[in-house]
Amino acid sequence: MSNSSATVGGAPALTVARDAFPWIATLYFGYSFVGTHPLADVSVGERVEGSPIDRLVVLAMFALSLGIVWSHRREALRRLIANPLFVAVSAIIGASILWSDFPDLTFRRALLYLMLTTSGLAVALAARDPKRLHFALFAAFVAVIGFNLLATAVSPGVAITDIGVRGIYTQKNVAGSIAMVAFIVGAFWTAAARKRTFGLLALAMIFAFLVITKSKTSLALALLAPLVGAGIAFGSSGRRAALIAIAGFLVALGLGFAGFAATGFDTTRALDATVGDSSFTGRDELWAYAHREIDKRPWGGHGYGAFWDVGLANDPIAKLEPGTWLGDSEVGIINQAHNGYLDLSLNVGRPATYLATLAIMFALLRALFRAHQPGADRQTRAAHAAFAGLLFAFLIHNTTEATLFLRGAPLWSLMVVVMLAPSRANS
Repeated sequence: MSNSSATVGGAPALTVARDAFPWIATLYFGYSFVGTHPLADVSVGERVEGSPIDRLVVLAMFALSLGIVWSHRREALRRLIANPLFVAVSAIIGASILWSDFPDLTFRRALLYLMLTTSGLAVALAARDPKRLHFALFAAFVAVIGFNLLATAVSPGVAITDIGVRGIYTQKNVAGSIAMVAFIVGAFWTAAARKRTFGLLALAMIFAFLVITKSKTSLALALLAPLVGAGIAFGSSGRRAALIAIAGFLVALGLGFAGFAATGFDTTRALDATVGDSSFTGRDELWAYAHREIDKRPWGGHGYGAFWDVGLANDPIAKLEPGTWLGDSEVGIINQAHNGYLDLSLNVGRPATYLATLAIMFALLRALFRAHQPGADRQTRAAHAAFAGLLFAFLIHNTTEATLFLRGAPLWSLMVVVMLAPSRANS
């Protein structure tokens, strides 16, 4: 699109998007990775009712996003057409109000999902260039991790728990996941930078925070994802060899996830097969319970946002008989299945979860191929390789944490932008 191809109020559409990028990016990344109440513990009742401040921020982002999307409507349509499974799952989320156990909650939470998704689309559109988006992500994460370290130093009694540092977040696993994606983004940005001193210092800071969170899954993926992405994006000397490497990687990943999906996303079986003991996570009982609940509503689930955080009286854990750690858990403490595939199945059913998994895998495939598009410079290749690394980590991370198509979850907010990212600079 040229600068004169479309106008909004007499200004070129691209200029509107360019000028809006710092504003929408700051709002979106700040809301996603810091939030409106850092260091605060949100009660069960507050999770059900929602925060008035959150509503104001989301509405402000949504209003700005509508202007950006409208000014770039043709490009927005192209990106949505390029992600049909993403659009299909989003439509199912909205439609689930028709069969939800709690239609009022589903309406509010599906609306929040759609507004945040629109904001993520606006960020991707306004960026114009994968290199610009990659740098914006890197800068945002440096600021966020720095803020987390500062908060930990200032309020150690709140930020440090017995099982690891949680920083400004509700638990250490969330902090670990933020540090994980920050490390992946930073590793690829530093690899392609002409001067790497700043990148290396930033990576050292990010890695230090990741280590003190004691989030083992995030630490392993932070080290693995860049190796996988770099091996495919930069390891091959020729385009043909690179495409063969990509195809081999995706076949292996696809076969693995096909087997995983065939078991109904049974992480217990997967861990038994790979490490010999699924109980080491302490979540096998929770997963078994989730499977039983999914079997009651396998096709459409209980409605988006209508299983967890539905109030103390209706909390699913409150219905369990005491005598196990799950049944004896305090009502309201457990608000996810610690498996994104099971969690999404509880919300909108197994078929939608299969589509969601394929949507992520297709986006991963596209990012890998874009890293080898003809004429791409090193920074563009690095940006797309980073996006591929993030999507790969996201797929694996959701086997033990629940962020797949989850409104407001920092990792999912990031994935929306990554899936809809520009393929090359728009000029």
